[in-house]
Formats: sequence, C-alpha cells, structure tokens
Amino acid sequence: MNAVQHTSIADVLTKADEIASLLRSSEEMKRFRQAEDKIARHGDAQALLFVVKAKRNQYSQLSLRHGYDHPAVTKAKQEYDEVLDRIAQIPLIDELQTAQEDLNDVIQGILHTLVSSVHNMLPVEKGEEPGDGASGGCGSCSSGGCGRH
Repeated sequence: MNAVQHTSIADVLTKADEIASLLRSSEEMKRFRQAEDKIARHGDAQALLFVVKAKRNQYSQLSLRHGYDHPAVTKAKQEYDEVLDRIAQIPLIDELQTAQEDLNDVIQGILHTLVSSVHNMLPVEKGEEPGDGASGGCGSCSSGGCGRH
C-alpha cells in the first residue's frame, strides 16, 4: 500500500524561498542590478527620471480633474512625451529596460509553470499572458520612467 505524502505549507514556502534565492542569483538579476547601478551614477539620467515622474504625475492629476480633451491635459501629455523622448536617447535607459524585460520574462515563466502545474486541480486564474500588452508598461519599473508607460 502506497502512503500518500502530504506537504505542509511550510515546505511549500521553503521551496518558494529557494526559487526566490535562485532568481536573486540569476544572470538576469545580475544584469538588471548592474544596469540600475549605471543609471544611479548617470546624473543626466537621474535628473530626467525625476522630471518624468513629475510630468507623469502632473498629466495624471490633470486628466483625472479635467478629462483627456482639456488643453491643459494635452499640454501636460506633450511635455511628458518630450521628456520620455529625451530619456529614450540615453543608451543606459535602453539597457535597463532590456534587463528588466529579461528579468520579468523569467518571473513570468516561473508563474506560468506554477499555474500550469495546478490549474487542473485548482480554480486558478491565469491572468494576462506575458507580452500581450495588457499591463501597459513594465510593471516593476522602480525608476518610474522606463519609457514604456
């Protein structure tokens, strides 16, 4: 007679911690951290990232208050887009975006594997698939100005 082995939630969480540790030591995480460090030492990029956050907030607040067709909102959107264009011309920003996308792909792969493994046994909602554009941005941009949103 085969005994059914039960796994405790503590065991599951331990495995999750192990996966997180593997992710933290991955090549993708290393490239992402290196790109972040380069950006942190780039004065022009830091200044533009600060400005883009302010412009994005201004655009957001105005659009909520007045709607998207208001002249002040149109002007704020134009200013925001101009700063994004300036940021996009800094090669380090592109490097950070690429590293962030690679890291997100690994994380999405982990999530997809977990959901796929249990979806027949549990009512798990899959959510949006990676790359379908539903998120509208990078989703984890700590700089707030990655240029994707």
